[in-house]
Amino acid sequence: MTITLDRVLEDALCLTGDSRIVLVERLLESVPEDPSIFEAQMAAAVGRADELESGAVQGIPGEEGLRRVRESILKRSQS
Repeated sequence: MTITLDRVLEDALCLTGDSRIVLVERLLESVPEDPSIFEAQMAAAVGRADELESGAVQGIPGEEGLRRVRESILKRSQS
């Protein structure tokens, strides 16, 4: 029997919120560290901070950002 990513996701979405958090933490721990990924993330964060400080972009409140991310994830999981 082959386990597909879609099936794993479907099963994971049936877990409680706390269980999903534990699952995500364990999955992240299983991924080998790659210094180039950290460097890219830092460069993106510094660039974003520069854009915010210069006024080139407008920030949004954290709760609004989380709401948008949740909606996006929900839409993707339903398609």
